[in-house]
Amino acid sequence: MLTRPTADEAHFRADADLRGKWVLKGEPALVDSTSPRRGEKASYYSAVSLETGEVEVMELEGNSNSATSAAFLRQLRERHPEPLTVIWDNSPAHRGDALRAYLATPGPNLRLMNLPSYSPDFKADEAIWGWARQEATANQCLGTRAAVQEQVGDFFARLSSRREEVKRRCRIMRQAQADEPTASAPADTLRPANVDFTVAPV
Repeated sequence: MLTRPTADEAHFRADADLRGKWVLKGEPALVDSTSPRRGEKASYYSAVSLETGEVEVMELEGNSNSATSAAFLRQLRERHPEPLTVIWDNSPAHRGDALRAYLATPGPNLRLMNLPSYSPDFKADEAIWGWARQEATANQCLGTRAAVQEQVGDFFARLSSRREEVKRRCRIMRQAQADEPTASAPADTLRPANVDFTVAPV
């Protein structure tokens, strides 16, 4: 069951995807590149459930828009007939005539919730995209869209057997982002007034 999934889109380009790597001390960290054009990319929709670790993916032809968003919601609806609340951002692709037309059809049993602006920390998909880049495209130039599709598609195909890791990675990412303001705040601003930490109850 895909419980309250967060959904988003991402692009994987065929040019070198630079990430951290190990090299011998004093040696340059070089990555080959054939400089493919920017149009050589593979694009995907995904929806991930923090509760179950399920990930739904749809490969995207061209750019995302209202019609492609409606198509992805239709896919979710066909594979998960239970009532769904889909959480996503307020991208222009997540609204428009095609999407409104789909939502007006009888019986989609679907609720959409828009995230606040500039809130990537609320999107579990961010962890999935980063993980895909780490395992499928890091530090290599795949050169063509077909090669990217093969690598990234294989990564997504394996996720159905890695649900516990999906949940762990998504929660770690969100917790780290939630901890950032606390870690950067001055120590005296973190202490509630009138609390003596030496005699705090345990």
